[in-house]
Amino acid sequence: MSAPLADLVPGAVRALDARMASTSASRRRGPIRVCVVAAAVAAVAACSSSSRYSGGDTAAPPPTTRAQHDISGTVDVGGGRKIYVECRGQGSPTVVLIAGKGNGAEDWQQVLDPADPVHNAPGDDLPFGMGKLERSDDAVLPSVARFTRVCAYDRPDIRVGDDVTTPRSQPHTVDEDVSDLHAFLSALGEPAPYVLVAHSYGGVIATLYARTHPEQVGGLVMVDTVTQLMEGVVSADKLAKWDATNATTSPEVREGVQLIDAFAQINAAPPMPAVPAIVLSADKPWRSDLLPPEAKADEMVTFADWLTALDRLATDLGAEHITETNSGHDIYLYSPALVVGAIRAVVDDVR
Repeated sequence: MSAPLADLVPGAVRALDARMASTSASRRRGPIRVCVVAAAVAAVAACSSSSRYSGGDTAAPPPTTRAQHDISGTVDVGGGRKIYVECRGQGSPTVVLIAGKGNGAEDWQQVLDPADPVHNAPGDDLPFGMGKLERSDDAVLPSVARFTRVCAYDRPDIRVGDDVTTPRSQPHTVDEDVSDLHAFLSALGEPAPYVLVAHSYGGVIATLYARTHPEQVGGLVMVDTVTQLMEGVVSADKLAKWDATNATTSPEVREGVQLIDAFAQINAAPPMPAVPAIVLSADKPWRSDLLPPEAKADEMVTFADWLTALDRLATDLGAEHITETNSGHDIYLYSPALVVGAIRAVVDDVR
C-alpha cells in the first residue's frame, strides 16, 4: 500500500521513505493514498448481511461467449514492452483495479489485519509504518473474482526483478498510463464494458480513460481518489507544491506522477460519460502531527481540502458518496468488504 501523506503533503516523502524501506518485505507502500471513507469493522460486518454494499457472494456470474482463464504474469503490449497483470474470475462486466502511486496488483490482495489496533486509531496510522497487512481471501481482488471477472496490474517501476512491467522514465504523464491500460486490456482480449475501480492517483487514470474511451466504460468506483477538481479547492501555490511532491521519486518509491499535467489533460478531454458511479472517502484524518517540521501547514493540501474535492467529484459524477468508512486513505485495506460491496452495486447496475 502507499503512504498518502508522502504525496499529499510537501516534505513528507523524506520522512516516510526510511519507514517504507524498513517494511517493504511485508508490505509495499507508495507515496500517495488519497481517497474516501471506510466503515468500522463491526459496521462493515453488519453491512455484509443487509446493506447494498455487502460484498458477499450471491448468484453465479453471468456466462460469457469466450473462455476466461486466470492470468498471472506479463503480457506483451508491443513496442518491446510488457505489463504485469493478474486476472481471475468469470463473467461480465470486467472489473479493472487501478492502484495508487507506487502500488500495484498485490495491494488489492491484502487487508489490514482485522484484529490490528490501527483500526481503532482516531487518525490514519497506516502510512507511517503502523498496522499489519496480510494476504486474505477477503481482500478486494479475490472477493470480486467470486462474482465477476476482475483484473489488476502493475504500472512501470512498481516492482523490480523478473516478470515485471517494463520500466520507463519517471516522472511520467497520465496519458502514458491510459495508453498502457488500453494496451493490456486489448492484448488480453478482455471485452468491454469495464467497471474501473480506482484508488488515489488511479482516479485520474480512470477519469481520463473514461473520457477518451467512453464506449468501453460501464461504471466507476472511486476510492479516495485524486481528482482534477482539486484545482478549484486550493491555491495555485499549494497545487504546485503538491504536484512537485508527487513527481518526486526515491529508491523506495520509483514511480513519479505529474498531477497538474494530468488535470490539464482531463480538462481538455471530452466530457465524462453518464455511467453508474460510487465515490468513497476516508474519514480518519491524516496524521499531520507526525510530519517533519519543514512541512508547513499553511503550504499543504489539507485533509479538509481533500474531502471537499471528493464531495465535488461525487456531485460531478452524479454518484453516491460514501463518507462513513472508519478508514484512512487505504479504504480497501481497512474495510475491504465496503469497497467490494460498492463494486458489486455498480456491477449489478451495469448488468
